[in-house]
Amino acid sequence: MKVAVLGAGVVGSATAYMLAKEGHEVTVVDRCDRPGMETSFANGGLMTPSDASPWNSPGTVRQIGRMLFGSKSTLKINPSAIPSILGWGLKFLANATYERHKANMISNIRIAKLSMDALRSIRQTARLNYDQTTRGTMRVFPCGGRISEFVQMCHEMQEWGVQFEVLDQDQILEKEPCLGPVIDRYCGAVFFPDDESGDAHKFTNEIARLAAELGVQFLMNTHIREIGKGSSSRISHISTSRGDLSADAYVLSLGSYSPILARPLRITLPIIPVKGYSVTVALNGWKGGPTRPVMDDGYHAMMVPMGDRLRMGGRAEFARYDTRVDEKEGRRVLHDILKILPALRSHIDAGAVLNWAGLRPMTPAGPPLVGPTPYTNLFLNTGHGPLGWTMACGSAKLISDLITHGRI
Repeated sequence: MKVAVLGAGVVGSATAYMLAKEGHEVTVVDRCDRPGMETSFANGGLMTPSDASPWNSPGTVRQIGRMLFGSKSTLKINPSAIPSILGWGLKFLANATYERHKANMISNIRIAKLSMDALRSIRQTARLNYDQTTRGTMRVFPCGGRISEFVQMCHEMQEWGVQFEVLDQDQILEKEPCLGPVIDRYCGAVFFPDDESGDAHKFTNEIARLAAELGVQFLMNTHIREIGKGSSSRISHISTSRGDLSADAYVLSLGSYSPILARPLRITLPIIPVKGYSVTVALNGWKGGPTRPVMDDGYHAMMVPMGDRLRMGGRAEFARYDTRVDEKEGRRVLHDILKILPALRSHIDAGAVLNWAGLRPMTPAGPPLVGPTPYTNLFLNTGHGPLGWTMACGSAKLISDLITHGRI
């Protein structure tokens, strides 16, 4: 079967690989010059089934004001984005009940665990280099923080296979001695041994390389203008800057841009872009940083080792499709990390700091949109939010199974 995958990010590239493994003739179309150049380029680098809890946990309604407008707010809203998120926001809040949140969390965990299993299977047969770390992740909690509430949620996730350990100060230092100068800040931590991390951009190019070795054709520097209808029930072609492309089946994996192409087909996708920032610094041989990803629950900041680099991330912003880098946000991220890791300051080369911003494709419920559409040969694999890389291989396998066998 000929399959066209729209999008060469981590989700689209993994989808192409899984389809090619099933023997399909696959073409990937993307506007960038190589795979993984947009949301997959410099994201947080986390592969974390432990982060499967959607953002709208119970109690969100009570906390929304502090989350958006407090001095240590975790979310920021650009006023221009308000009209576009009102309907989405109501659905987001509607999914903040205990029952809906738990169901959505379980759905995320299932895809995430399938994804991790699929990735490890790929690593057994293919050599991949993406600055991976397989030492788990650790979330540290400041004194007076929400560790009790978080541990309660971890027990719920444990029922579905997410393993965790609660650490005291001494155990934190055993795993990450770099936190010694600030250890009095923390009352405890939660460690997730099965989490992984790495450079999603490098991984995307690695999985694209494997896909190409299986015969997948990547049409880069190619803009997708329209998805063409052949009838009321089938897609006939996609119109691109290089002409029309026809296939037997089509997979829409364009992240935050998926709703734009779906809208003329009268398919409304409940996805909005949420901007995330990251800062990456070269360590220049310095070994005094963390050996695994560490997330500070007080600053809502993370630091992720990637070979001879350290990637850092912070809060999110509703800003529509604005991907411009706000240097102030980059400085804020770096400032918070330097409070956690003060020894890093003397090793930073200011001229080599990479500030980046990308768009997370967020659904109001949390789980991605993976499955069929009203058109018999158009399928969705999009809307993964902050878990795009975590879920990439799993959702790719699900959509490949659906196209190949007619079932998930």
